[in-house]
Amino acid sequence: MKGSVDFMRKRFVSGFMVIMFCLFMALPVNAMTVYESDGIVHEEGYIIIGESHAINTARAIGDRAEAAGNMFQWGGTDISYEFQWDGSIEVTPEGAPNTFRMKGNLFVVFEGISQKTDGKTQCSYEYIYSDGKGKQGRGVQKIHEIMDGNPNILHWNIISMCGASSAGKGKAVADICAASYRNWIEYEFPEADCYFLSIATNKKYYRHVQDRHVYNRTLAAAFPEEFLDYTDFYEERYPERLVDTIHWDDETYIDLIVDVLWKIEERRSAAEKDSPAEYAVTALQDILYTNDQTVVYDCPDFRGRVILHSCAGGLPVQISGVTDNGFYQIDLGGAVYYVPETGLSRSEQQ
Repeated sequence: MKGSVDFMRKRFVSGFMVIMFCLFMALPVNAMTVYESDGIVHEEGYIIIGESHAINTARAIGDRAEAAGNMFQWGGTDISYEFQWDGSIEVTPEGAPNTFRMKGNLFVVFEGISQKTDGKTQCSYEYIYSDGKGKQGRGVQKIHEIMDGNPNILHWNIISMCGASSAGKGKAVADICAASYRNWIEYEFPEADCYFLSIATNKKYYRHVQDRHVYNRTLAAAFPEEFLDYTDFYEERYPERLVDTIHWDDETYIDLIVDVLWKIEERRSAAEKDSPAEYAVTALQDILYTNDQTVVYDCPDFRGRVILHSCAGGLPVQISGVTDNGFYQIDLGGAVYYVPETGLSRSEQQ
C-alpha cells in the first residue's frame, strides 16, 4: 500500500510540475533552468545550490563532462552530467543566453546570469528559506522539483554553497540561514544528506564587513557534522586564483567539488562500515527475468557495490533466495549477488 501511495504521489507531483512549467513559460521571466531525468538508476544523486559561484561551477563541470562524454568519476563517485546553456527558452534583458538544461545524477540550482533579476533572487537568504511548515524559497522549490522528477536516483546529497551575499550581512541573517538549513534536514529533505560549505570571506569583497567570520562560525556551531570548512582551501588559492573581486577560476571550482565528493564518499563508507545492513534470507528456487530496472549488487543494500548497472531485458536469472529487505538472491556462475525485487520480472516480456 505504501508503494502505491508513493507512486501516486510522484505521479501527482510530476503532473503538477508539468502544469506549473507551462504556466511559468507564460510569465515574463529572464531565466529558465530545466532539470531532466536520464531514466538510469543511480545509487547517489547530487544537488549543488548557490549563487553566481554555482553558475560558474555548473559551467566548469559542464566543460569537463563534455570532454569526458558526460560520464566520469570524481571523488570515487560515478557522475553523469549533461549541461546545456543557450537562449532557446529565455534570454537576459540584454539578449544574452539564459536557458540552462541539466540531466544525469548531478544538478546545480541557481537562477541565471541577469544581475538585475536573477542575481537579486539567488543572492537573498530567502532563496534557501524554509520555515519547516511548507513555506519555501525558490531554491528549495527547485531542489524538490529535481528530486520529484528523478525517482530513478535512490539517495540524494544536497550541497549548499550559498551565502556569498549573506556572509556580509551580520549575525541575524546568519541565524536565519542556519534555521532554514535546520528545516532542510528535519522537514524538507529528511531522507537526503545535506552539507553546507563555508564561504570564502578572505577576499577584498568583504573588507568592510565588521565580522567577516560570523556566517561560517554560525553554521559551524549549528551543524558540526554537516558543515564543511574550506577556509584553508581558499587561503591557499588567494589571490592568484581569483578572476575578479569575488569569483574564482574554473580549476578552483572543479577542485572544490571534487574534494566535496571525496568527503561525502568517505563519510558514506565510514557509515556503511559502522552500520552494516541486517537482513534474513528465505530460500527460494525460481527463474525470473531481467528488465529495464535490473541492477546487481554485491550485497542486499543500495549502498553496496554495484556489480552491474544495467543489462538487456528478458534474460533468465536463477533465484536462490529472497531477503526480508526486498532483494532477490541470485546465482551467477556460482557467485552470489543481489537484485532489488523491482529489478526482476515474472515474464521475459516485462
